[in-house]
Amino acid sequence: MIRSYLVDLRNKKDYSQRRVARESGMSFQHYARLENGSRGGKVSLVIMGRIAHTLDISLEDIYQLEEKYQNKLQRMKEQYDDD
Repeated sequence: MIRSYLVDLRNKKDYSQRRVARESGMSFQHYARLENGSRGGKVSLVIMGRIAHTLDISLEDIYQLEEKYQNKLQRMKEQYDDD
C-alpha cells in the first residue's frame, strides 16, 4: 500500500523521489520502497526525522501520518486474514 502522505508532501514541494532521498541521506531505492509501500513495515524514527526535515514538516506530524498508515495497513492485513 502506497504511503500516499509521502507522495502528497513530496508533490507539494515539487520534489522528485531522488531529491527527497538525496536530501534525506538515503538511497533512491530505499526511499522509493518506503513511498510505494514495498517496504511497508515500521520506519525508524531517524529516517522519519530526515524525511520530515527534507519535506519541511514536523516530526510529530509525519509520525502521526505514519501511524495512520500503519493502522490502516494492519486493518487490511486483519481483513485479509479473516477471508
